[in-house]
Parts: sequence; C-alpha cells; structure tokens
Amino acid sequence: MTRDVVIVGGGIAGLSAAWHLRHRDVLLLEAGDRLGGRMRSDERGDYWLNYGAHLFPAPGTLVDRITAECELETVPVTGGMMGLAVGDAILDGGRVESYPFRLPLSVRERIAFARAGVKVQLAVRRYHAAANRYDFENDRSFADFLGPLPPKVHAIFSCAAHRATGELDELAAGAGIGLFALVWAGKGSLIARNLRGGTGQLPAAMGRELGDRARTHARVEAVRADGDELAVSVNGEEVRARHVIMAANAPYASPLVGPVAPQAADALAKLTYGAFLSVAVETRETTAMPYDGVYAIATPGRVFDMFTNQAHALRVGPRTPGGSLMLFTGAQQAAALMRESDEVIVERFLADLHAMYPQTRGVIANATVQRWELGNVYASPGRGALQPALEGALGTHENLHLAGDYFAELGTMEAAAQTGLAAAERVDSRIREAVNV
Repeated sequence: MTRDVVIVGGGIAGLSAAWHLRHRDVLLLEAGDRLGGRMRSDERGDYWLNYGAHLFPAPGTLVDRITAECELETVPVTGGMMGLAVGDAILDGGRVESYPFRLPLSVRERIAFARAGVKVQLAVRRYHAAANRYDFENDRSFADFLGPLPPKVHAIFSCAAHRATGELDELAAGAGIGLFALVWAGKGSLIARNLRGGTGQLPAAMGRELGDRARTHARVEAVRADGDELAVSVNGEEVRARHVIMAANAPYASPLVGPVAPQAADALAKLTYGAFLSVAVETRETTAMPYDGVYAIATPGRVFDMFTNQAHALRVGPRTPGGSLMLFTGAQQAAALMRESDEVIVERFLADLHAMYPQTRGVIANATVQRWELGNVYASPGRGALQPALEGALGTHENLHLAGDYFAELGTMEAAAQTGLAAAERVDSRIREAVNV
C-alpha cells in the first residue's frame, strides 16, 4: 500500500501539516515518546508546569485557529514581558526607554545602553518594512551591529540574545533585531498568549484527533526514491508514500533528505541551533508574591537568563495559593550547564531565584530540569543564502517537502506551524492534480 503522504517529525510543524491533511491517507512518524517537540508541559492541580515553548500567537493566526478547533483556550499575557533585573534592582514596569537611567549603572554604561537601545529601536522600524527578512542585516553579527559595549551593557544584550539560544557574535544582526521586534509587537505579537492548562495540551489534543495516523517511537532511518514514489524506512520496515513532508529538526533531517535532495541536505546541515535549559518550579505560597503582575524578566548576570511567571493567567480575582515559574537559560551557558546533574542545576537556579526574590524561600514544592540540546534555531550571518535550496517541492519528482521553524529568521510556534501548512497545501494540490489527470 502506498500512502498519500508520510510526515517525519511530530513537532508543531509536522502536526500542522498532518492536521491540514487529515482527510488524506496520512501517516505522521515521531521518533520520541510523545508529540509536540519543544511544546511540553505537565498539569499540577490548578496550575501547570511549562518546560519549553510557552508563548502562543494572537487571535486570527494559524495556531490560534487550530487551538480553537481542539476546543482549547488561550489567554492574553497581561503581565509585564519586558522586565529587567540587574544586581539588586528589578524593573518590572515603566517604559523601556527609562531603563538606562533606573538601573545601577555608571554614566558611561547609561550612555552606552541608551545609544544601543535607540539603535535597535530604529532598526526594528526597518525590520518591519523589509521585503525579505532573510537578507535583512544578514551580512554581520548582532555584536557587530551593536558595536563595542561596556561589560554590564554587553551582559544585558547577551541575555536578550540567549532567548534565541545564540550569543551576540553568533546571531545575525537581523535575527537580533527581529527578537526585539517580536517582544515589542504588542497585542498582535506572535508571542502574546498562553494556553490555559499548559502548552502540551495542544499537541496531545491534535494527537488524539489523528489517532493511529500519528505514531510515536517511530524513528525514520532513511528516505529514498523508488520510482516516482518515496520509500521511508522506519523501525526496520518500509512505508511507501506519494509525498514526504520532512518536519524533523534540521540536523536530523539533513542526512535523511540527502539521497533525494542533496542541495537541501547541505543547506540544512549549515543551519545553526543553540541549547536551551529550563527549570520548571512549582510553588506553594499562600500569600501574594511581588511578581504576581509580571510575566517575564530578563536576568543578566544570573545562572538563568529569564524569569517567567507561568501562573500569571490565573492571577485574576482572589489570589489562590501556589504558583508556577519557569527559569531558563540559553546558548553557551545552557550547553555548559547540561553537563551538570539535575541536583546541581536546581541548586544553582534556586539560589539565584531566592537572591532575586527572597519571598520564594521555603515555598518551593518541586523543581524539574528540562534539557533541550536543540533548543532553538536562529539565523547566523549568511543564513539568507541558504534559503533557495530549502523552498518548494524537492527531488526529481518534486515529492519531498520541508517544514520547520528554521524557515523563519527566528523560530516561533506560528512560524513553524505555517511552514507545515504551506507544505501540506502544496501536497494536497498535487494529489488533486494527479487524481484529475
């Protein structure tokens, strides 16, 4: 039997493709023990712990539509998302333009911070107007764009870059600028909402709808051309397909697509990923906490780069006991920390959390470490030149299609889902054409 389409990879890109093609004979193959990729969470009573992707796009987007079709609910992020903690100073409100003058910085550091901030703000305007964001400021690093910075200011901007899992000298200038554009986008942002109940509910719901058309523990070993079809080797057996959508992370996808589309394989091998490490913290406080009105705070100089309050969606009305935090770090520091034991990582993260918010002492119920070796994909200088080899229908019979968050200059949930939809629409169109011939 030949399937209409086999999808390799059960992250949001592969799930989005399978969701759009569920009226076809579709088979999704995921090597891991669950669907969702970096979308993972666990329920904890009235709360939930998020371990990876946690920000959903605004209403009207593809992910929002799929979420509604799965009868799930997203809520707007109302807590502050642009907090900054330097030393003992925590700024969780007010205009970001005022930050250089409210932090414990020297006059030289204040001036450098303000100048770099203005430079980024002006570049964000150009970023929004750019016709091709792959090529926008893609010939130099974000460090080169910012220029020399005093150590404290360098640490602040490095902390921001770590959200994309890259260092300032690894991230393309356009990707660094895009990161700030994403955070400053307001209500229409691609990172504007949370899924009530935890991020992992969406892939779980999509998996239930797909049923046995979505398989876990199904590691694909090879993809090869067989006449005008493709043969997919998985767990020692072979599945034939008219089309294959490759939605695995680029380092896994590259050797699989090599026999069918060598130029695409070469481009995939050159894409850059950074590490991401998170600690999900369940708390058991009985009174209000100073961060109840906050969602995210950048924390340069600490073992974690970002403090997030995952319980903020429930801070409407009477304050209920307990809470949920996620602390995370990215890039080189995350890669180094991964070599430590869970106990050491938790100890270091909680020590910095207690120093930042002494009110958290004695109220930690549980802390869980999550390692993401391929935490996120980001555009490095020269990324734009790789794009042509990745686009469209690939292979001699044009029946291999790529999908993944690497199609965006910065990976987001919506960007990944859109690539899955684009591949699925292309496959669906070609199947209709073949039927009508």
